[in-house]
Amino acid sequence: MKLHRRSKKRRQKRKISPMERLIFSILGIVLLGDIVGAIMYLRQSPDVQADLMAYVATGNALSFFQIFWRQFLYQLTIWLMGLTLIGNVVNLFLIFVRGVSAGFNLAVLIREIGIASGAGVILLWLMQYILILFTTILSVYFSFRFAYFMIKCLMKKKYNLIKKHIKGYARQFVVLMVLTLFSAMLSAVTTPRIQQQLARHVFSVETSE
Repeated sequence: MKLHRRSKKRRQKRKISPMERLIFSILGIVLLGDIVGAIMYLRQSPDVQADLMAYVATGNALSFFQIFWRQFLYQLTIWLMGLTLIGNVVNLFLIFVRGVSAGFNLAVLIREIGIASGAGVILLWLMQYILILFTTILSVYFSFRFAYFMIKCLMKKKYNLIKKHIKGYARQFVVLMVLTLFSAMLSAVTTPRIQQQLARHVFSVETSE
């Protein structure tokens, strides 16, 4: 009984760590961005929505190298911003913009094609988005974690640990690049298929009219 009470008290006393709060905050910012992006699309007039749909469907598909380069620059920006405190604030804005873009795109798919008829397209899009989102969240988490440990080292005057954390931050960037490589490969495969489905939908709507 005493052991049970002690373990219960420990669970009650357990507080959320700063890193856990950071993860929850990042997820909240992404979710807020998703909602804002979806609202932005839904508030457009039907004519504007149709034009956006046609633009997305008929746009030129990017090659693997173009996709990888864009994602690489995005992740590199977050990583470099993580070297400064002000840069980490910028990172929160960058991940919010990522959420806005995702919410906007998802609203296009659901509104124009529908969940039932466009389940396959939406699933393809979600596959690439989840991997990109995971990489981005991890990148922002690493940047804040690095800043947190650097401040801790400076406050406690443990200057000998600074080099260690810098090396660790560099290794984390390598991990991010591997994830970026996989997400670019997935996007290069799924994006043309998504565009084909959207083009068919646009064509069917135009012929029915």
